[in-house]
Amino acid sequence: MPIQISAFDYIIAVILIIGIFIYANNVQQRCIERFAYYKYFTLGLAAKIFFSLIFAYIYLFFYGGGDTVYYYRGADSIVKAAYIHDFWGGLKIALGYRSPELYSLFNWQTGYPTYYRDVNSFAVCRFIIPFYLMGFGSFFGTTVMMNAFLYIPIWNFYRMLCSKYPGMSKEIAIAALFFPSMVFWSSGILKDVWCLAGLFVMYRSTWLIFIKRRNRFKNLLLIILWSYILISIRPFVFYTSFVTVALWIGLIYIKQIDNKLLRVFVFPFIMITVSLVISVAITSLGGVAEGKYATIDSMLEHAVIIQDDLSRTEAYGENTFNIGSFDASIPSMLSKGPVAVTAGLFRPFLWEARSLLMIFSGLESTFFIIFFVMIVYKSSFVKFFKILYDDNYLFSTFVFAVLFAFFCGLTVANFGALVRYKITMLPFFAFVLFRVNYVIEKNKDRIDHSLF
Repeated sequence: MPIQISAFDYIIAVILIIGIFIYANNVQQRCIERFAYYKYFTLGLAAKIFFSLIFAYIYLFFYGGGDTVYYYRGADSIVKAAYIHDFWGGLKIALGYRSPELYSLFNWQTGYPTYYRDVNSFAVCRFIIPFYLMGFGSFFGTTVMMNAFLYIPIWNFYRMLCSKYPGMSKEIAIAALFFPSMVFWSSGILKDVWCLAGLFVMYRSTWLIFIKRRNRFKNLLLIILWSYILISIRPFVFYTSFVTVALWIGLIYIKQIDNKLLRVFVFPFIMITVSLVISVAITSLGGVAEGKYATIDSMLEHAVIIQDDLSRTEAYGENTFNIGSFDASIPSMLSKGPVAVTAGLFRPFLWEARSLLMIFSGLESTFFIIFFVMIVYKSSFVKFFKILYDDNYLFSTFVFAVLFAFFCGLTVANFGALVRYKITMLPFFAFVLFRVNYVIEKNKDRIDHSLF
């Protein structure tokens, strides 16, 4: 049953948007004299809110609902259960407790949350409750408030990159604020916006703790909070970011060792340590992740199940892609690495698009393919990876993009899900390409093409 939109929804949305942009404009005017990149502050926020309303409109009036509506209704049901029946019971549900007794708080008056038994999807319903309240229960109001608040970690991440890479504010803005599919798919009431914001917090807070050495306690709390959010919503995003952030920290300390021979011995030790830590983390945090992401074995089995289902059904029609069969073993999955990474980074190809939204994604994929080939042609593979390795942050984010693309290619069976999942990786991969191209252009005369 679709959501009934009334004049109240439009009025609330307009009032909230006016208030948000008055505040945003004041912030921009106050900061732009010291930081020129603040010229993108209001524009980035405008893009986020504009696309959020377009997203809501498309899903409401063209698709007639979908996940974004189910998430909103889940929050609506929890709030009504707390208000009508049992405040403390509703609060326990909002905090993540689930049981048959608590489910009995839902009835025809409150509505029934669709995703109550799916811990990862139901987490979105829980996390948007504050924005539901700030949006006065309006669907559009909830959408606007969620995007306004989650723009803060996105903007802070942009500020971090501008601080690390002066002279690249425009390229960074394109990668972090304005990439079309990223802005569109991260603006709806979905898992993706939370994953994107969480990743940005993880990287920025790590930078502040280990490199800038500022506000360590506050940023540690932010890492803990957003780790919980990521594990609750999409655990493999946390696992991937955990590995690559740990790699970033490890490289920082490794490169402080003057003895090159000692570095060679320390590097594999760091990688083994990171692998052990992530294995322990997955096992320890399985209770939060639950289900198919609770253990390494369950994640491997889930990937196989998806591919088996794909080979037996035509439910998705021509919207599917198949990387070939594999079993639930690491060697078997690694054998699919090249095709899985290619799918995650560069698909759907333009000729695979079967809808207007897929055409836009196909055009973006074409841009990435051409840009990547152009960069390698202008330098060489050796030079490309040397530029990455010389920059600890750039190297770790490239590894993140490749790992994330691998998981997407391995565990996603259709292009509709793929274009949504990969937006979490897009800003990192886009910036890697922008940065490598920037370094090549700055050092054009010194590129040795004999390495190609």
